[in-house]
Amino acid sequence: MLTRIGTTFPDSWQYGPEEIEMFDKTARQIEDKFPNERNLLINTTWFGPQFKANNNEWLKVEKIFASGESYDNLFVLSLIDPLYLMDRDLQLIIDKLSIKKTYMVGMFLNTQYEYNFHAIVGDHLMPKYKDEDVMLKEHDKDFLCYQRKPRVWRVDFANLARKNNLLDNGIMTLGAKTEDDYDWSEGRTWEPMTLDESHEPYKDDGQNNPTDFGGIPNDLVTVGSLDVWNRCFLYISSETVFNQWEPLFVNERIWKTMIGLRPFVIQGNPDTYKWLEGHGFKTFNQYWPHVKMEDSKTVLDDIIQVLKFLDTKSAEEKMVMYNDMLPALKHNKNRFYEFSREQKHKMENIFC
Repeated sequence: MLTRIGTTFPDSWQYGPEEIEMFDKTARQIEDKFPNERNLLINTTWFGPQFKANNNEWLKVEKIFASGESYDNLFVLSLIDPLYLMDRDLQLIIDKLSIKKTYMVGMFLNTQYEYNFHAIVGDHLMPKYKDEDVMLKEHDKDFLCYQRKPRVWRVDFANLARKNNLLDNGIMTLGAKTEDDYDWSEGRTWEPMTLDESHEPYKDDGQNNPTDFGGIPNDLVTVGSLDVWNRCFLYISSETVFNQWEPLFVNERIWKTMIGLRPFVIQGNPDTYKWLEGHGFKTFNQYWPHVKMEDSKTVLDDIIQVLKFLDTKSAEEKMVMYNDMLPALKHNKNRFYEFSREQKHKMENIFC
């Protein structure tokens, strides 16, 4: 017996069809592996008591509580977004339903049933850029940092870069507050930064409102305008999850730097570097002297130090550095497509 709970992105949104397909494939594998057990599968997109006003999925769980039913196995499936379900609410489900065994499946990094949703979909949704299209040749900016939702660490980073007179050295965006939108900045003050870009370079994801966050595109699959990309030496990957005490979450932002042949720093959980290296990718922190990138409490200051270091280098010196990095950059691009195939195999063979 299998009970399914959870919503997905609509199939008209980008990633929607892929999420629906993986939800279905997970359900079929559970039925095949545990045909004689009572199984509960929960997809965690927008799932938890805090989403009661948005959908009925948590109410379904409460109805099961009231019914007195119990289950042998709980399968918690995380695909597109970080896990929003609080530990206490997960434990409540386990206790109330007398769960014997819990399986964490999908975007739970460094776990037994891990696979990376964003790497899987990136293989067939991201453009197949030729090396010559994205390789750095001539450039006039040290860095590129796309930031849409004005989350706390993004606002803090933009303000820190402004304080250190570094904004003119690169290209940065930071979304404006959307009317009636949640205050992502937690009360901070910031100056929105947008580019005069049309939405044409970005694949429409079905939710790309050109007025949201000051018109910054919700770009899930491209490196953006190549005119912008090719002007910049370093990519700053502004992540969805920042703190080391939160579960590690690796999404499409970091994969863009792989397909776009750029060195990167991570404006997010610094444990991401170790995760990438553990999965065969090259990182570039050895190029930044005296910057460790090991603690989320100092990561914004660390990146500022990287940008200050680059500011001391001439364009010619940075091209020498880039050419030295190029074998590792090409390795990362090839490794991404290999890694994506590995993740797809894991997704299709969860319990093997």
